[in-house]
Amino acid sequence: MIVYATKVSVKKAIAGVLVIGAVVLGVTALMPKAAETVDAQAAAGEVDLDTKLKNNEQRVALLESYGWKVEAEPRSEREVQIPKTFDDTYQAYNAIQLGQGLDLTPYQGKRATLYTYELLEYPTGQEGVVANLLVRRNRLIAADISAPEADGFVHGITEMPE
Repeated sequence: MIVYATKVSVKKAIAGVLVIGAVVLGVTALMPKAAETVDAQAAAGEVDLDTKLKNNEQRVALLESYGWKVEAEPRSEREVQIPKTFDDTYQAYNAIQLGQGLDLTPYQGKRATLYTYELLEYPTGQEGVVANLLVRRNRLIAADISAPEADGFVHGITEMPE
């Protein structure tokens, strides 16, 4: 057994208290800034696409934060397989994702859940437009607004047409 003994002097006690105080002060000084950033984003209506989406309410809130009004419940929810190699269609789709700060490339060959929400209104008045959110492990990995017709369109959720 090793025993270490030291004399506790007033100087050592004061130094210990000052070190503990500095650590506590540093932690409390950093914490409010992180909370203020999150509060400012929420107040401005901006929700980062990198936020966790654990439930339906968070998915709907994400869409609404970008100005999309959707049905409260998804039209469909299904598991999909992202291809291991991207063809031209997936390359074009990933270009849309890259434009809004997302990237499907790291998820090639992986499974994810596709949530499809019906839009209540689209700025051009077109009917049947949907919002798709592709989520893996509570993380948004792709998102789009699309018209499912043969001559339809696809664009990111961050893009609101005139």
